Amino acid sequence: MEVSRKMLADAGEHYALCQFTLHGFPAVKMPDNWTAYDLAIDPGNQLLRVSVKTRKNGPKFKPNAWFVFDDRKVCDWMVFLFVENDRSIRSWIIPFDVVLNHANVPGENRKDPWERDLSKKKLSSSPLSAYENNWGMSRDPAA
Repeated sequence: MEVSRKMLADAGEHYALCQFTLHGFPAVKMPDNWTAYDLAIDPGNQLLRVSVKTRKNGPKFKPNAWFVFDDRKVCDWMVFLFVENDRSIRSWIIPFDVVLNHANVPGENRKDPWERDLSKKKLSSSPLSAYENNWGMSRDPAA
């Protein structure tokens, strides 16, 4: 059976939910189509809004493929999950402001100027590579 985009997105959200909870940050999944974020996390002092973006390797995947997000949908953290061919999962947990600073800025001819993107290649390179497996939610994991 082929995994649909919706199934992949749901699986990514549930994976992130489990990882946060197992790392000591109780989390809940928001209802489907909730605006701006997918999970709410309680680190102990305030609720944090988290958006989860999931991609997978496959026949149409290109190394510079993008994770796309809407910069109008403000959250506190973003989780980028990439499912490899062997079904292993790479994850980057990054503060939203850091994501905005490193995401591509849309050109003036872009149909949807709020649509931003970040490549797997950029996530795998410094400084964003320091956020890989950052389930402890360190704002500065390189320190």
